[in-house]
Amino acid sequence: MTVVIFPVTGGGGGATPTLAAVLAAGNTTGANDILVAVAQAIDAAIAAGTLQLGTGNAAIIAMGNPNGGLGTFELFINQGGVALHGSNSGIQYSSTVANRAQIRENQYGANAGIPGISTFKSRGLTVGSLAAVVDGDSIFRATAVGVCGDNVSIPLSGLISITIPVGGSVPAQNWIATDFEVQLVPLAGPINGRKQTFKVDSEGILYVREAANKMAGTAILDGTGTAVVLNTRVKATTKFNLTVQDGGAAPTGSVYQSARVVGTSFTIKSNAGAADTGVQVYYQLWEPTV
Repeated sequence: MTVVIFPVTGGGGGATPTLAAVLAAGNTTGANDILVAVAQAIDAAIAAGTLQLGTGNAAIIAMGNPNGGLGTFELFINQGGVALHGSNSGIQYSSTVANRAQIRENQYGANAGIPGISTFKSRGLTVGSLAAVVDGDSIFRATAVGVCGDNVSIPLSGLISITIPVGGSVPAQNWIATDFEVQLVPLAGPINGRKQTFKVDSEGILYVREAANKMAGTAILDGTGTAVVLNTRVKATTKFNLTVQDGGAAPTGSVYQSARVVGTSFTIKSNAGAADTGVQVYYQLWEPTV
């Protein structure tokens, strides 16, 4: 194949050649030719093969807007030039092959490089410009979306985020504080009903969801020193953490988990009986992993 380089002239010189004229260099039937078809497809004549961008030792392939631009370039793979299902993602890849719609980063070399996903956020208005993030900004997020049972709805169904807490971004400060958060949709929904299920804040304090039928909550001992807590998540394997809290009666005995009904409830008791009426007990449910 012969590569033809056209001189680019301006002013009173000849016209700048078209993309088709530059790319349609050499034979148009060989397996390695670069073609521009009516639909602007490159290497359209190859039924199955590899189009290599750059050479075996190419250092950089630049696509889209240059540094300092507005960064509006989009890349679609296996879906034409159309964004699907209302997504605004700049890179979209679609596949019907099992496990193909994944991103894998491969690290080689005798070095300390770590494979993974790295993100960066600046409030600068152009690509490459720096402007400080602010409290509440998420600097990393993994988003999960799926088609619902009605075969129509596609709400956000789960989020994993690293977010800047209140006071985490301070003018002239050369670090930002971060929280880690997981949002999930409960079995009862509703659509877009994501709840903060788990969080570790910048100081290492653990947050879990407290509500009826959830992992954690509080119970008040009755006139017999007993509290029956309704919770359909109780299993034969469930473990319970119990601690007496302020805000209720002062305990005279010790509290313990005395019974359970799988799928229905568990019972908290005090060995002091009626003497511990009104004691407030915090509980957490835990399940062993398999």
